[in-house]
Amino acid sequence: MGAMTIQGAAGVREADLPWVDIGVRPGYNQRYQGFFDKARRIGARLGSLYAEPSYHSPRHRHTFQQVRYVLSGQMKYGHEVYGPGDCLYLPEGAYYGPIKPVEGSGQLHFADIQFEGPSGIPYPDPDDVVNAQRRLKETGTFDDGVYTFANGRKRDAYEAILEEVTGQKVEYPKPRLNSYVVVHSTALPWVPHDSTGGVEQKHLAYFFETGPNIKMLRIAKGASLPAGIPVGHRAVFLLEGDVGFGGKDFDALSYFVLPSGETYPAFEARSETTLLMVGWSPLGGRVPYELV
Repeated sequence: MGAMTIQGAAGVREADLPWVDIGVRPGYNQRYQGFFDKARRIGARLGSLYAEPSYHSPRHRHTFQQVRYVLSGQMKYGHEVYGPGDCLYLPEGAYYGPIKPVEGSGQLHFADIQFEGPSGIPYPDPDDVVNAQRRLKETGTFDDGVYTFANGRKRDAYEAILEEVTGQKVEYPKPRLNSYVVVHSTALPWVPHDSTGGVEQKHLAYFFETGPNIKMLRIAKGASLPAGIPVGHRAVFLLEGDVGFGGKDFDALSYFVLPSGETYPAFEARSETTLLMVGWSPLGGRVPYELV
């Protein structure tokens, strides 16, 4: 689970990651990988979350931004219901929730990236978050997304953990959007890539000067997404299929980070492959419209 020091493009198979439950929200388990490099301002956590029927997340907000992609089941955000293929952008500072699985819809499972937003507030290291939660649990209790201190004072669970990590009161950035945005990816067409045979893409969304720029790619069996040098960082989710990458084999689900300005190897599709790609650039940098 620990943060991965980035030496060029990096990838990890979810199957090789441990299960994590830090008790912030009841009723879920997750596997994730932290990718951090302070010199290049890369701070991100990639993974997926598996929610039980008892899962409940109250209305809350974060100092970072998120992109979520529903893989199975259905989840209810307030009065709205989202299902497989729906992609959610949750901007920093904006409230969202409450969130619950829809009863009888099967296992709620969604892929998720949490990463630094355009305000430049650093994304916390997942190891620090886990350690802070363990320290707080020694003197107080976590229940239904709320932390109760020994003196009875109550606090949003994640806010309590973040303040334990930083030693400071949480200050939220002013949100650039009044709420989250949902893209129904199944309603978008696959568009052939202009210069790469066997590769199609869906243009889901592009936000702000820093991104995120969100796309889906479909690579035919035997075709490749060529090696390249990205402008802005890239996070890649291998949602379906099998690829060769940097001399190693990866299957669904696997996660990759491609640092800005550094060559990454080709994604070689062993079977028909679907990727979700999120591009962003911190602190006012720009991200090109075409990611590949």
